[in-house]
Amino acid sequence: MLKRLIIGLAPLAILVAIPLMLQPADVQKQTEAERIIVLTPHNEAIRFEFGHAFSEHCKEKHGRTVEIDWRAPGGTSEIVRFIDDQYVSAFRRYWLDQGREWTREVHKSFDDRRFNEETATSLERQAHSEFLASEIGIGIDLFFGGGEYYMRQQAAKGHGVDAGLLEKHPEWFSEDAIPASFSGEHFYDPKGRYYGTCLSAFGICYNPERLKLLPALPPTSWEDIGHPNYYRNVGVADPTKSGSITKCFEMLVQQQMAEELALLPANASEEDRMAALSAGWDNGFNLIKRIGGNARYITDSAGKIPRDVSSGAAAAGMCIDFYGRSQADWSEYQSGGEGSRIQYVTPRGGSSISVDPVLLLRGAPNRELAIMFMEFVLSQEGQRLWNYRPGEPGGPQKYALRRLPIRRDVYTDADRAHMSDGDQKPFADAAGFSYDGSLTGPYFGMIRTMIKIIIIDTREDLISAWGAIAEAGGPEDVPDAMNAFNALPFSYQEAAEFADLLRNGTPEESLALQGRWGAFFRENFTAAEMMVDSNFARTR
Repeated sequence: MLKRLIIGLAPLAILVAIPLMLQPADVQKQTEAERIIVLTPHNEAIRFEFGHAFSEHCKEKHGRTVEIDWRAPGGTSEIVRFIDDQYVSAFRRYWLDQGREWTREVHKSFDDRRFNEETATSLERQAHSEFLASEIGIGIDLFFGGGEYYMRQQAAKGHGVDAGLLEKHPEWFSEDAIPASFSGEHFYDPKGRYYGTCLSAFGICYNPERLKLLPALPPTSWEDIGHPNYYRNVGVADPTKSGSITKCFEMLVQQQMAEELALLPANASEEDRMAALSAGWDNGFNLIKRIGGNARYITDSAGKIPRDVSSGAAAAGMCIDFYGRSQADWSEYQSGGEGSRIQYVTPRGGSSISVDPVLLLRGAPNRELAIMFMEFVLSQEGQRLWNYRPGEPGGPQKYALRRLPIRRDVYTDADRAHMSDGDQKPFADAAGFSYDGSLTGPYFGMIRTMIKIIIIDTREDLISAWGAIAEAGGPEDVPDAMNAFNALPFSYQEAAEFADLLRNGTPEESLALQGRWGAFFRENFTAAEMMVDSNFARTR
C-alpha cells in the first residue's frame, strides 16, 4: 500500500520540483537570504546603491547572503508618524496582554520624550520604565535618512536603542573622522542610538534662462528669492510633508537672528539681546511670507522643485543641496553635454551643515545584521558611495548619489580624484554659520505650523496682497501696506508659551489657536491689499 502510494505521488513531486530546479541561481539564493527591513525617505538611487553594496560586502567579508527590504512610505514626517503609531499599537498589545487597562495616562507616558520622573504618577513611571526595559518592536530594523531633529526625537522617545558603535569603533568618532558636532549641529547621539551618515546643506536652485525672462539676478541669498521680481516664479514645498524644508526655513530664521545679534556691541545688555532676537525672528517670518507670496505652487515633494526648475516650470526654489546637484547632472546628461539648465547655490552665511542619520529601532527583528549595515554605512567603504562617480573603484554601480560623506578622512586628495564633487569643502564652507538650537529648536514644530498657516492655509490672501505690493513698485513704495503685511500674531518672547500650547494643549485648543492665527493673517493680508488699492486711488 505504502509502495503504491509513493509510486503514485512521484510524478506530482517531479512536477513540483522541476520549476524549482530550473530557477536561476540568483532567485534560489533570494529565498535563502537573510533580510533586514529599513524605513527610509531616501530615493531609489540611494536604496539601490547601498542595497547592492551591502549585499556584496556581506557576501565577500562574511560569506552571508543578505538583502535589504526597503520601505519608503513617504517623506520623513510620514515615516515618523508611522513609527510613532506602530509603537503605540505594539505597547498597547503588550499592556493589554498583561490584563491591564489601557488608559490615556499610559498612552501619554510610555514613550514621552519629555518624561519627568518627579512629576509623573506611579502608573506613568511604571509604563515608561517597562517600555524602556523591553524589546518591544514594530517588525522593522532601521530608520535610515531624514534629519537629525527627527532622529533625536525618536531616540528620546525610546524608539531608538544603542547600537554600540561608539564603544566598538571609538576611532571613528573623533575630530579627524566624525566630530560630535559642527556649525552648531549634532552629528551623532552621545548615547549611540543614531549616527549621522552624510552631510546636508540647504540652498537655492535656479534656472538662468528663466531668470532672464523675469528679469531677475541669479540668487545668492534667501532674501533674493523674496524679491518682487520673483513673483509667482518660486517653487516651495509643504513643510508639514518635508522635514528638510522645515529645516531650510529654520536656517533662514536663524540667519536673520544672527545678523541682528551681530549688530549689537560687545557689552550689550540681555534686554538688547532679546530685542535683537525678536527683530530677527520677525524678519525671518516676514521673509518667509515674501517667499510664500512668490510661490508658483506648494508641493508635497521637496524633490519636485529641482525638476521643475530644470524644466522651466519654476525659475527658482528652495532645495537640499544634493537634490540640486543631482538634477544639474541629469539636466546636463539630457542636453548631451551642452550644459545644465539648473544651478545650485548655498546662500551666503545661510545654512549650517546638518546630517542624515541612521537609527537602530527598539526590538529590531535582525539586530545583529542591522548593526552590520550601520557599520558598513559609516565605514570608509560605505562613505565613498555617497560621492564617488559611478564606475570608479569603490564607487556606486549606476548612480551618482551626489551626497557629501560625513567622515573627514575620506576627503583626501586621493579620494577627491574619484568624487563627483571633489571641489566641495563642506567643513570650511559652513564655518561662517553656527546653528544655535536653543534659539529656534524648541519651536521647530510651531515654526512648521506657522509656515503652513502662512503659505498654505491663507495662500490666496497672501499671494493677492504680495502681488498688489509688487505691482505698486515694491515694499518701499507702499510702507503702510508693508506694515500690515509684516504683522505677526505674537513676538519671539511669547514663542515658548504658544509652542507649549500647541504641543501640550488639547486638540481643540490647538485647532482654535491655529484658527486665530489664520484669521489674523487673512485680516492683515486683506488690509495690506486694500492699502495698496487706496494708495493707487489717491495717486491717480
